[in-house]
Amino acid sequence: MAREDFIKQIECSKEFHILKRLGLHPDATAKDTVQQILDLAVAALDKEGPAELYGVGTIDYNVSLALLELAQRLGPAKHGKLVEFVSLLQKEIVINPSTGEPLQTQGDVLFADLPSLGYTELTTWYEFGGDYRGNPSDPKTKPKERERWVKLNAFIAQLSQAADIRYPPSGETFDMHCMDKSLHAIWTMQFALEHEMHTPEALVDTAAMEAACVWFIYAADRLWANVQHSRMYDVSAGAGSNRFKERGWNGYTRERWELWHECLQDAKGACTDERMGNLLEDALAHMRRAAS
Repeated sequence: MAREDFIKQIECSKEFHILKRLGLHPDATAKDTVQQILDLAVAALDKEGPAELYGVGTIDYNVSLALLELAQRLGPAKHGKLVEFVSLLQKEIVINPSTGEPLQTQGDVLFADLPSLGYTELTTWYEFGGDYRGNPSDPKTKPKERERWVKLNAFIAQLSQAADIRYPPSGETFDMHCMDKSLHAIWTMQFALEHEMHTPEALVDTAAMEAACVWFIYAADRLWANVQHSRMYDVSAGAGSNRFKERGWNGYTRERWELWHECLQDAKGACTDERMGNLLEDALAHMRRAAS
């Protein structure tokens, strides 16, 4: 299916219209929107039973696609109610009427585990605002693709900031929260601040650098908390640094945080665009505040 047709299909869903109203209308509330989605889930259960296909699983999938499409259209200032919606929805558990147990779709609890959001968000992130052909480190990225990808990062940064994370004692396993996308922040920094071939100064006017800024602007507290708790990832997660392999990083460290701050300063020193200069200064200010 062509990308344009896929987006039109998303726009035709009931879930998209419900969430679009939340994002655009001041009188729409996250609480009421959650109830509307729960009503759709109940209706699907009555009609299809607990079947995932064409039933509640489809509603979960449509909600995720609608959220991500709207996040790429709306500015970060309008993401707040969408983030609140996800936070409230994640507290809801749909019960399987035939067993009395929490209903699962794709092996995850609906809606507590946000079953579809993980893989749909990952797929969308790697589209880089377009159709898998983009490169956020390329200054020639199409403006629309750049805008969509930066907005997506602003949204998932706000989701990560809002996640109710319980950091375990040192040495214990970290349980991933379904709203937390802190790993994506590291991937973004790899594109903007740890690029193998290009310095931050050379990447100052790219989608990657702009996305790095919005991560610090909207989730500096979360990223700094990760640093404080020395949050690490499995090697397979791709949280290392190709440019600084000798540092042995595989997650969040104070040394890496300080390098990011230095790289943002270098980028700001080379910046000639007023808007990007302001974003870089804002990102640096949020880093300083979070670490103070």
